[in-house]
Amino acid sequence: MIEKLNPLTMPLNGLHVIEASAGTGKTWTLAALYVRLVLGHGRNGTTDAAALYPPQILVMTFTDAATSELRGRVRERLAQAARYFKDPEASASDADDFLRALRAEFAPEQWPECAHRLDMSAQWMDDAAIFTIHGWSSRMLKTYAFDSASLFQQSRVEDSDKLRLSAVQDYWRKWFYAIPLSQLGALKAVGANPDELLKNLKGLWAATENAPGVVLPATKDPQALIQEWDTWNQRFQILEAAVRTACTPELIAMLDGVIAAKSLKGYLKIWPAKLAEWLQGESIVLLNKKDKESAVTLLNRFASTTLVDKGWAKAVDHPEFGHIATLCLHLQNEPDVATDLLNHAAVNVALAYRSAKDVLAQFDFSDLLQCLYYALQAPDGRLATAIRQQFPIALVDEFQDTDPWQYGALSKIYGESASPETGLIMIGDPKQAIYSFRGADLNTYLKARGQAQAIHTLSGNFRSTHELVTAVNHVFESAQQP
Repeated sequence: MIEKLNPLTMPLNGLHVIEASAGTGKTWTLAALYVRLVLGHGRNGTTDAAALYPPQILVMTFTDAATSELRGRVRERLAQAARYFKDPEASASDADDFLRALRAEFAPEQWPECAHRLDMSAQWMDDAAIFTIHGWSSRMLKTYAFDSASLFQQSRVEDSDKLRLSAVQDYWRKWFYAIPLSQLGALKAVGANPDELLKNLKGLWAATENAPGVVLPATKDPQALIQEWDTWNQRFQILEAAVRTACTPELIAMLDGVIAAKSLKGYLKIWPAKLAEWLQGESIVLLNKKDKESAVTLLNRFASTTLVDKGWAKAVDHPEFGHIATLCLHLQNEPDVATDLLNHAAVNVALAYRSAKDVLAQFDFSDLLQCLYYALQAPDGRLATAIRQQFPIALVDEFQDTDPWQYGALSKIYGESASPETGLIMIGDPKQAIYSFRGADLNTYLKARGQAQAIHTLSGNFRSTHELVTAVNHVFESAQQP
């Protein structure tokens, strides 16, 4: 069930999703919930036992600028609340309905203690646990180095592409340097040099790094794959030579005559000339490149079976067209070694890249998320418990940008906890979960939404004028009668 959010009564434990569009008060809501957490409001009802201080409330977002803004907004809200609890009369004009209702939840004799706690928390915001997701992951790996099997001291890779290219060059020297010229065709989709291979591998790495559990299939080693292609290529050379020998100028002239006599349905006069170009030495790979027409398509037009199907029954009397049919069939059965070669390179270069980082005691951004995720999967659950004790409550801003690694780690920490003292509150704009170009993952958002105990919504737009909101609503209320 989707329910309109009430920042004063929303539960602060368990898994909750807050869906909000731009201008509906996401940051305001996050700051309001933060104030409640500092006061322990809604957490067993006592300020002493249930209240949390800034180092205990985990707040995460996705950029350094956003963390700085959040820190400032939360500090301002805490200071405002502290003034109102301390002197309601003097700060009455500065308070909103939320603060007035929140203060009413506490007995008047508790107000001075609440003001003190709020003021102390506002001054403590420099040490608040407000991080980017990568910054938090790095901090957890260092803080719990034993539990996560991480190094105490690591530096970030300054040039990851340079380190990857070095691994690719080593791989190229090992597997491709000794290949004879006749077998180089097997590498046409792999790349002509290490730089091109690295470019082709990045797409495969992106696929495996998008989510846990995605692995490339095991393949034969490159030598076996290239030998498989070479066997096919040797047969191709024999068949191609037979067709070039059989297709004489007289045969081309005969085809011209048959097409001119309209004995073949839908054939163009230029096609025999294009076949002649190939017979004169054009490469079967480059033939008709300008026309975006493959050599297989061209040759297949002159295969015996195709000519008969198109109306020229006497084609069977000319064995030359049978040779073309055999060659076309062989071309269509070229082994797809490129996929296996790239998969083999992707797996082995990635291992070499990781080994190089280990030797240098370095990491990249993807390592932070993946290492924390895998460390949290330990059967004893010790790391998840330690983090949960350090941060009983986590608030994740811009949650629609969360990927499977990030949500996998957070759900392991908070989703598997039966304690009523812990909670994960995810705030985001579901419409933006489709923006995969910036790391968002729609399936992850839908999974989190499905696992949430409740879904709350912020429906009021405070950024636009009343007239604009009314006009937009007027347009879309007619959506069924456009």
